[in-house]
Amino acid sequence: MYARHGGDLKGVEQHFDYLKELGVTAIWPTPVVENDMPKASYHGYALTDYYAVDRRYGSNEDYVRFVQRAHQNGLKVIHDVVLNHMGSKNYLFLEQPAADWFHQWPSFTRSNFRDAAFNDLYASDLDRKLYGEGWFDTTMPDLNQSNPLVATYVIQNFIWWVEYTGLDGYRIDTYPYSDRNFLMQWGEAVLNEFPQLGMFGETWVQGNGQQAFFARNILPPVNGFKSNLPGVTDFQSYYAINEAMTKDAGWTDGIAKLYYALQGDWMYEDPMRNVVFLDNHDLSRFYSVIGEDFAKYKMGLAWLLTTRGIPQLYYGTEVLMKNFSNPDGLVREDFPGGWPGDQKNYFTAAGRTGQAGEAFTYVSKLANYRKTHPALHSGKLTQFIPRTEFTATSATPMRAR
Repeated sequence: MYARHGGDLKGVEQHFDYLKELGVTAIWPTPVVENDMPKASYHGYALTDYYAVDRRYGSNEDYVRFVQRAHQNGLKVIHDVVLNHMGSKNYLFLEQPAADWFHQWPSFTRSNFRDAAFNDLYASDLDRKLYGEGWFDTTMPDLNQSNPLVATYVIQNFIWWVEYTGLDGYRIDTYPYSDRNFLMQWGEAVLNEFPQLGMFGETWVQGNGQQAFFARNILPPVNGFKSNLPGVTDFQSYYAINEAMTKDAGWTDGIAKLYYALQGDWMYEDPMRNVVFLDNHDLSRFYSVIGEDFAKYKMGLAWLLTTRGIPQLYYGTEVLMKNFSNPDGLVREDFPGGWPGDQKNYFTAAGRTGQAGEAFTYVSKLANYRKTHPALHSGKLTQFIPRTEFTATSATPMRAR
């Protein structure tokens, strides 16, 4: 499962009609840049050449045509990138321009992955250093973005990809791990060049305040940081919708958690730019999380496609693909019908039998309805506090209605 799977840019083009029927308006492939690592190169997040498309997907020219043809079909393209690290087989690491281009340690030191150290007023210097300068993995050297030459190199690469391909937006992997001053400099430089560019960063963090901190917000600067990022991956609503579908209601638990996840939107400059989702390439598939309960599946998809923000649908969710992300290769299986000899072909209506077909029809109707009705994609959201009733003889709440 850790070898290469799936097709190439041309293969995606061949199924633009499927995506349009589904109601898709933008395509986010995981990184298409070269990831020529000897092991586990399937995920694409250990890039080895900032300026080259991975030849297993196609050439640079193929990618330019891919963006052009997507636009001709009314589809936008989101380019997935990594600011924080690269692959250990990247020529910049193999022949380092200077030792201070990377965070160097006497022996391999992994990040503590504690994003709270980024803005904790009481964080120790050690915790902050481990978080920001520790490596993500043994094969992912951590860039020293406080070096102005490194910062310039990365910023220019971001600007070049937009100029060269005409892509529509960036999804930034592991956004909080980068240097604070660099993130402000990078965001300002890219948006000054392309004010209309869509951008959202992966903020796999805990709590509304922590998530809002990494987006454009109304909060005061902390440790000198004020984010320029228009939107984030909304993990707080992801945690909440999964809990709402799997746990009993309480004062702050179950469906109430979903209420509080959105109640925190007052901190954002524009919460409508946040990307909402039920699952992705790093997470267990939603249909498995809810115990393959089709009624809950429909509730979850209805929430996703009618709530505020930008809905992100992971491939295969629309046809009930399932599995848990331990290991994550299980949630990155091939889509049925992509290859000759596949027993099922979900790209065709005839191949989508039973509940898989019902699920596709349901998602397609909702997504196309959202696309064509401004109230759903640019209207005002109103939510009601979930009602939790109490008995007269006990302070124990009953199940919410």
